[in-house]
Amino acid sequence: MKRALLWSVLWTCLSGMGQMGCAVRGESSAADKTGAIFQGSEPGRKPPIYISFHWHMHQPIYWPYESVVETEARQRFPYSVIDVHSQRTGPYTTFARDAIASGLGLGNLGAQVSLSGSLMENLDSLERAGVGFAQWTRPWQEANGWKTTDGHPRLDLVGFGYHHPLMGLLETEDIRMQIQAHRESLNRHFPQATSKGFFPPECAFSPRMIPALLAEGIEWVLVDNIHFDRAHRDYPFRPASNLQPPNRADARNDTPTEWLELRDLWCPSAVSAPFGYRPHWVEHIDPLSGGRSRIIAVPAARYEGNEDGRGGFGALQYEKVFAQYEHLNTDSTHPMLVVLHHDGDNYGAGSDSYYHQNFQRFVAWATAQPQRFVPTTIQDYLERFPPDPTDVVHVEDGSWSGADNGDPQFAKWNGAPGADGYSPDQNSWAVIVAAKNRVLAAEAVLPHSSMSAIADGSGNDTDRAWHHLLNAETSCYWYWDGSLGGLWDSHPTRAANLAVGFADRVLRTSDDRVGPTLYLPQRIPYNPGLNGETRDFAVWTLVDDVSGVDQVTLHWRVSSESPPTPANDLLEGGKWSQAPMTESAATPRTDPLPRYQASKYTGRISGLADQLVDYYVSATDSRGRLSRSPLQHVWVSAR
Repeated sequence: MKRALLWSVLWTCLSGMGQMGCAVRGESSAADKTGAIFQGSEPGRKPPIYISFHWHMHQPIYWPYESVVETEARQRFPYSVIDVHSQRTGPYTTFARDAIASGLGLGNLGAQVSLSGSLMENLDSLERAGVGFAQWTRPWQEANGWKTTDGHPRLDLVGFGYHHPLMGLLETEDIRMQIQAHRESLNRHFPQATSKGFFPPECAFSPRMIPALLAEGIEWVLVDNIHFDRAHRDYPFRPASNLQPPNRADARNDTPTEWLELRDLWCPSAVSAPFGYRPHWVEHIDPLSGGRSRIIAVPAARYEGNEDGRGGFGALQYEKVFAQYEHLNTDSTHPMLVVLHHDGDNYGAGSDSYYHQNFQRFVAWATAQPQRFVPTTIQDYLERFPPDPTDVVHVEDGSWSGADNGDPQFAKWNGAPGADGYSPDQNSWAVIVAAKNRVLAAEAVLPHSSMSAIADGSGNDTDRAWHHLLNAETSCYWYWDGSLGGLWDSHPTRAANLAVGFADRVLRTSDDRVGPTLYLPQRIPYNPGLNGETRDFAVWTLVDDVSGVDQVTLHWRVSSESPPTPANDLLEGGKWSQAPMTESAATPRTDPLPRYQASKYTGRISGLADQLVDYYVSATDSRGRLSRSPLQHVWVSAR
């Protein structure tokens, strides 16, 4: 995936803390699908712990928008992009199938895999060029066709975003288009594959994503379980987690749980059990209508997944680690589920030994003690043990440990300016915001013709504009800040320039029909008033509009509620204050320079202490069209 050739070096620098996710689930052998009867359910006996895996596979479009073969021929990089793929031939072809095959004797054993659309595109290109990966889809089709005793695929090809976008920072339109494009690619390569699950790129989730996921027919989503824990009122925060303290506005969960200091693996913060190892419902409330939408959030085990990603069984001491919370697994209707999520193509998790001898050792270990541990697919587990309808929790924004350890503002992809005042990340988002506004304006005039055309870069001009905009949003282009002379930092601009070239063709013949596009507002500091931080805080966003931006306004409302109540999630009610935001234009440093770029707008909220602030940003264009950002919350501490 994006870490590609440099991954092993970076991994060493990160001390084994970061990977992308794949989750594997535990099996139940002769079990009733209601969960009333299963191994270990006899009176006085604890239920087994269920275990599942998610393996994530990805490679980006290395140069917008060339095939990987074209990029190799033009020597765009100081290394071979074909070799990057060839070094991962096993993970991209037979390895996952082989692992599942070794456990066919266990009735529910399986795994979830997310194959990005750009990876599938690259492998097709290499196959056509005759440089490997002939019939690469066959092992995946075979394993996807194997069924558990509950009738679900043993290898579940879950939903994803085509170009690996950081969805926690995107809007509903982008998220849906990325999912639809990915589904188009899955349908072409694996027409028999269906999945109700979703793995967000970088395991980066926000409840803001729920309406988009539901609109695409997704029923459950993987979420790194530290964001369940950090949203708990009793969370015992420690700086060793390499994260800033959670904001009190997110401390909404009060489910009784234990807090454990896990040994025998890297685990710098306490984990909650059983709370952080059970699926729960997570809700989104529409701030205008009050309508509620909910999805099942499946917790993926942060620290266990990291350790498993070093090499699988043996690298992660399954027995030693899982036994530490086994005594807390007492609810037979909602037994604990440990999902090991990480990259399946990088570091130790991409090795031959991970999928073969080490996975075979795992199968033997689980087979020998079915009363304690049961491998499963996530879909099997959820069918047997669905979360209670009243079990609705909150999760904090954030990703897996990866590059920023799961920062709730996605710091790796939203980097602060350096000493010279320039942020490659924020510059790229400014380009994306401007390009998206033009693509949406083109869509309003000439709707895209089909998702097939968008995926192929064919069809009408709007199809082609979307094709390049979706490529511009890959999180990989934000990952390698400053490397190769800024080559990666310029990729969002390269792709966005292609997108607006097609959008402008449409807009030349028609008026703009859409309102301004806003970037998700960010605040500085994240925890106003806490640990010596100033209580006054800035809110900034990026805004652009084809017709010109007229006014950008910061709105806020203050209360003493802690945590927020459902009323805080609605725009209606309370006393709102507002103030105009100040515009500042960025000076891009990319090569090429962007054709369009959004301006940055900043406002400040001052003079508060020990209060909850609800806030959002609105923007109007020169024609009076109004757009609003999502409603957000922050607790301002007194000290």
